[in-house]
Amino acid sequence: MIKLYLKQAWTLIKQNKLFTSIYVVGTGLSIALTMTMFIIFYVKFAPIYPEYNRDRMLTIKAMKCYPKTNKESWNCNGGASYYLVDKMLKDLPHLEAIGAGKQDFMGNNTIALPDKKEVMEVNPYYADSGFWSVFSFRFLAGKPFTQADVDADLPVAVLSESLAKRIFASTDVVGKYFTFNGKEFRVCGVVQDVSNATPDTAGDLWIPLFLHSWVSRTSEGEKLIGNVHIYMLAPTPADKEALRAEVQDVFRKYNLQTSEYENDLMQQPDDFWKSTFRKNSCEAPDWGELLKGLIYILLALLFIPAMNLSGMISSRMDHRLCELGVRRAYGATNKILLGQVLWENLLLTCLGGLIGILLSYLIVLTASDWILNLFDDWVNDPAKTPFLSFEMLFNPWIFSFAFVLCVLLNLISAFVPALWSLRHTIIQSLNTKR
Repeated sequence: MIKLYLKQAWTLIKQNKLFTSIYVVGTGLSIALTMTMFIIFYVKFAPIYPEYNRDRMLTIKAMKCYPKTNKESWNCNGGASYYLVDKMLKDLPHLEAIGAGKQDFMGNNTIALPDKKEVMEVNPYYADSGFWSVFSFRFLAGKPFTQADVDADLPVAVLSESLAKRIFASTDVVGKYFTFNGKEFRVCGVVQDVSNATPDTAGDLWIPLFLHSWVSRTSEGEKLIGNVHIYMLAPTPADKEALRAEVQDVFRKYNLQTSEYENDLMQQPDDFWKSTFRKNSCEAPDWGELLKGLIYILLALLFIPAMNLSGMISSRMDHRLCELGVRRAYGATNKILLGQVLWENLLLTCLGGLIGILLSYLIVLTASDWILNLFDDWVNDPAKTPFLSFEMLFNPWIFSFAFVLCVLLNLISAFVPALWSLRHTIIQSLNTKR
């Protein structure tokens, strides 16, 4: 029966080329824009290189501190003190790994090429040894630096594949030396390139954390604000709530012992996906408003075009009332006729969906320099276009989402007009052409 419906739908498509073209293009544009938004958030939330552990990760990316006698006189920072990693959180029962990192946005970080006649700007990332346990980098050569290297402030570095090739024309460069900001560094490892689309880990080279002049090993008195982002792994996604409660309990006990200052986590630690929306380092986001905004965007991209397509289908159904009347006269039930209409329009919607998927990839690939940073306040290097890997674009989740979109759009745009047309009696339907 379904095969017959699809065969009839294909015949109707060839007979009504204008209607088909408008319907398919309208569906394609709607799905393309919705898919583009889905791809953006997939890149930000899903497990992709080197952030495969996002589903069991918690983060602390901002801290707030104020005197206990005056909560309005607060001080905040876009990071936490490394004292948290070193002394307060590392032995929690539900903690599998903890690491800290610090990007350098100040610019003027340069590497001298071997001939010493040219320098190039790079984006360094400062990290401790736990950073390599939290994130899953693919090492092409060598290995990461150790905590002993970090504590000793040794000038060692892990290079990205592209930077290693640019400096040495090879990735087999472990043990070789290069000059970074006027200081000689030794290469201890080379990793596969990381896209700027994952700003929590992206960099051209990774060096020991305390080589950054703004990062301190100790806390500032009773204050726990600082400059590093802290990343924690729970053993399983189900253990995140227990780990979150343990971290908050540590802060509660610490604040009970302080005499002058209160340290505020501002509802952290966040799930990784939530940390993406934490733009203000001085207050927690309003998650309800954020969710409402995303729903409004989805409604605008999906349901408004569906209403327009529904109007087109309603007009088309008026011209098919006679056909429906004849079929009902020969025993077809409303359920059978409704199924026929939905299957016919699903074919059209899937054709539009295929165009929409191709168009969404075209949009993302040609506008990746700003599309992938659409919901970010900053990027590592605005002039550096985030590249897209195969796993970011081609995966079962994206194609499943596209199919669900097609079915949903089909139901919204076709179900009500078809149901409305079937309210007519057989006699009324047969008399529409008289």
